[in-house]
Amino acid sequence: MTLQNMEAIVDPNLVHQWITAIGSDSSAVVPILQAIQRHYGYLPRKAMDLVVVHTGINASQLYGVATFYAQFRLKPVGRHMIKVCHGTACHVQGADRLNTSLRHALGISNPEHDTASNGSYTVENVACIGCCSLAPVMVIDGQAFPNVKGADAQRQLFKHARENNEILAGQDAENQ
Repeated sequence: MTLQNMEAIVDPNLVHQWITAIGSDSSAVVPILQAIQRHYGYLPRKAMDLVVVHTGINASQLYGVATFYAQFRLKPVGRHMIKVCHGTACHVQGADRLNTSLRHALGISNPEHDTASNGSYTVENVACIGCCSLAPVMVIDGQAFPNVKGADAQRQLFKHARENNEILAGQDAENQ
């Protein structure tokens, strides 16, 4: 599977329903984008094109808002989300090493990518998880793992993958 295969199939009727319910002027940009992302996990290009066609919002306004706010994603996400805290405490305690370890286990070598090629996991850097006394912290699908080091992060990832019948693109089956 490639990241291109992860593209969402956009339902134009659903996008039109959101526009009708939320509004079609420039004050509706953020809520419309939130509705799209809540449903698809990111902002598919086709959905954004439909917003431009069916509202008074132009493409540069829509794209400007989508790229300004960190909450919005323009690329598909994996089936599971890993958040790595990069707040001050986590950064000092080695959050970068967590990223390196997780990305290696997932086979994500391109610094421009954050999702495993098989669509299993996305690694996202976040500003703060709110567990500073437990730094460094990562969260997999809402479950926090405190005081993790690189090897611990991989062990938790392998365990999560086994429990969810996922294959990790960066590791052979023996390591899982």
